[in-house]
Amino acid sequence: MHLRELAWDGFRNLEVRRLALSPGFNVFEGENAQGKTNVLEAVWWLATLRPLRAARLTELVRFGAKTAQVEAQVERDALTHKLAVRVVEGARQSLRESKLAKPADYFGALAVVVFTPDDAGLVRAAPAERRRYLDRAIFTGRPGHLQTTATHKRALEARNELLRTGAASDVVEAFEWTLAGHAAALVAARRRFIEDFAPQVAETFSEIAGEGVTARVVYRPSVDSDAPEAHRAALEDDRTRDRERGHTQRGPQADDLGIEVQGRSGRLYASQGQQRALVLALKIAEIRLLEALFALTPVLLLDDVSSELDPRRNERLFALLHGYRGQVLITTTDAAVLRVPRAARLFRVRAGQVDAEGEVAERAGA
Repeated sequence: MHLRELAWDGFRNLEVRRLALSPGFNVFEGENAQGKTNVLEAVWWLATLRPLRAARLTELVRFGAKTAQVEAQVERDALTHKLAVRVVEGARQSLRESKLAKPADYFGALAVVVFTPDDAGLVRAAPAERRRYLDRAIFTGRPGHLQTTATHKRALEARNELLRTGAASDVVEAFEWTLAGHAAALVAARRRFIEDFAPQVAETFSEIAGEGVTARVVYRPSVDSDAPEAHRAALEDDRTRDRERGHTQRGPQADDLGIEVQGRSGRLYASQGQQRALVLALKIAEIRLLEALFALTPVLLLDDVSSELDPRRNERLFALLHGYRGQVLITTTDAAVLRVPRAARLFRVRAGQVDAEGEVAERAGA
């Protein structure tokens, strides 16, 4: 899987461009605040239909423009797919093979894994951030997980509204049966993923951190069961307290992804360097799991990753990338310091203008 072409119009600060990308490594070099990360966000938006950083879709539209559009030709399994996503009058439209498509029909052609400087805070972030990360990781390999999370969210919001408006208990109870089923399905999906994911994280972190340092991820559900009956019982037990608080306290919306180093909480005890290595291990483990379970090699997006790692861990990262068979898009302020494992296509980014400028030579042994 790789992007053959990437184009945008009216997106962020980027000038209109259509780029031919290498199926291997692509380096986007430029000073800070020139638009490098916007290139990666364009790819992320295409793959997930969600902004990488914006709170509102209108933030994606270039100042002075009325619409924003990103499109790409994606080659996968010897087939070429055309994807496009755009903002028109504040609303998103997604197209596959030049036809408007609902998310269920859109997904499946492009999968990406991204690492940005903001991700380094995941270990010490609020549980909600780790839940979002977990669900995104599941979605990359199983696009149908989007529906699982969406149906649970709708059922949860319905119960919360009933609690806040003082609905009769029999009405709340009727909604609880539906919510319990969706909650159990979401917990089961997360638990299955972690069973496969945890060994990959442990192995990958050891390769990045070295020195015998160990890491572990564990799913911590507030209702420790995949059975709808258990979730139904928890909702009934909590109903009075939930009414007082106006929201549902237990369920997938309250769960956490535990991240540990040396058997201790990473949130409390991991050093800054270990936190960055942990998050990078999570991302690489995602890729390895996709390859193992689905024979799927996603596009890897690395946003200024070299600045987030110390020289030793940075060297280990590029050693791991040496055998990566997929497409990689990297941003950097200085392409000369990158230890790219094979020749990479170079793009210069200045004030929103992205121009192809030859190649970055292989520096695997530097």
